[in-house]
Amino acid sequence: MKTIMQLLTFKVRLFLTLTSLSALFFIETYCTSVCSFIDGLSRYELFFNLSAIFLFQMLVREVLYRTFSTPWKRVTLVRQAYYLSILSWIIAGIGASLLHYFRYPYFPAGSHLKLLSSYWILGGGVLAQLEYVVFEHYYIAPKSDISNHLFKERISRRILESLIIFTLAPTITMLLTVMRYNYEGILDQHVTSELLYIGLLSITAAITVAFLIGKMLKKDTAQIITSVKAVAKGNFDTRIDMHRPDELGEIAEGINEMSEGLRLREQIKDAFGRFVNPKTAATFIDKFVKDGSSIKMGGQKQHVVILMADLRDFTALSETMEPDALITLLNRYFGAMVEAIHSEEGEVDKFMGDAIMAVFGLTDAKDAENAAVSAAIKMRSALKRLNETFAKEAKPQLDNGIGIHSGEVIAGYLGSQERLEFTVIGSPVNVTSRIEEQTKILSQNIMISEAVAKKVDERFKSHFIETLQLKGVSEAMALYTVKE
Repeated sequence: MKTIMQLLTFKVRLFLTLTSLSALFFIETYCTSVCSFIDGLSRYELFFNLSAIFLFQMLVREVLYRTFSTPWKRVTLVRQAYYLSILSWIIAGIGASLLHYFRYPYFPAGSHLKLLSSYWILGGGVLAQLEYVVFEHYYIAPKSDISNHLFKERISRRILESLIIFTLAPTITMLLTVMRYNYEGILDQHVTSELLYIGLLSITAAITVAFLIGKMLKKDTAQIITSVKAVAKGNFDTRIDMHRPDELGEIAEGINEMSEGLRLREQIKDAFGRFVNPKTAATFIDKFVKDGSSIKMGGQKQHVVILMADLRDFTALSETMEPDALITLLNRYFGAMVEAIHSEEGEVDKFMGDAIMAVFGLTDAKDAENAAVSAAIKMRSALKRLNETFAKEAKPQLDNGIGIHSGEVIAGYLGSQERLEFTVIGSPVNVTSRIEEQTKILSQNIMISEAVAKKVDERFKSHFIETLQLKGVSEAMALYTVKE
């Protein structure tokens, strides 16, 4: 947690000293030029008095900063320093008036009040605003301050303050001067009243305009903040209806374009995920779209579990059904199978006619064998429920065989720069296909290799079926099944 003392770097302290010195020289010049009583003092004596007040104000500000260094609630650290700076100028003005009052009691009260108003209007009004800007320039707000709306500064408030202060300070000074001239008989009452009327009207108009500008900025900035937060939460349909021909209008238009771009990106991601596995789509987009990396062909070795499921007697079925009805039937079947695969964090690699190839362990190899076997059992249960629905609709009954094997494959992007496919290749893929072929021959619904059977939990109750020499495989393989 930052404190005010941590903000007081050498550059900040130097600027604070310069602002106090500027007040000293301004008031010294002002007093020796226009005040008929104070300019009666020798230049040395006046400079001595003002120097004492300068040191007093610097000391008061230092004491205030040290005393109230820790952050206040509901106030930014910069605004806290600003308030303390104003307070130091107020105290300095009181100190200056008291010093002159006790040293020069024969001066009229107006001279002491003139000195007081100089410190209050010049110091507490104008110079304190400059000090505020310096603190803002060198202060880096922590994220906790930015994310918590209770700590936020508002642009509208800052502009409103600046407009009012830099309008009020010179106008009030002019009005006080007019009243002094009237008091001294330099101006008659009619001219004084006219100038006071114009001055008060100007102040009223300035405050009204500043308030309206601040209100408008508050509304527009609030709309921008709300939209940005909505986009951050994933609401990409948000739009800012703002037609300002300035920087805020350009920011609003930029946010609208960003929202549209993100919305299209999500649509592409969703559509892409329908052709490839959603995880693969997300990985591809994050790597090649977000990071702007160039697409690299090839892949890397990885241990995975392969699952293949094939519909039995599909050729005969396709000859007896109309193409549209066949496609609809297949899509319903694929939908049920893919849902079961995704429920176990599997990734559908591809559809091959009426066959499905899925991969487990690409993103997380832990417990991939159990996930693949569990998905196979879920696929068989889903097929049973689907057939019950098909029976009610007088549609053909479907049956499939599922083969599962594990091993080291090459996983990556294959194809060309114009047409890519994320897939896995290697001997385990071919072996899984051979195992699936044996499901019909051995009258089994699910068959797994010995490599998978050794790693699955006892809850699946795998048991040995037969050792076979599979086509294209050099060594005989022991095949197992699991209870559905």
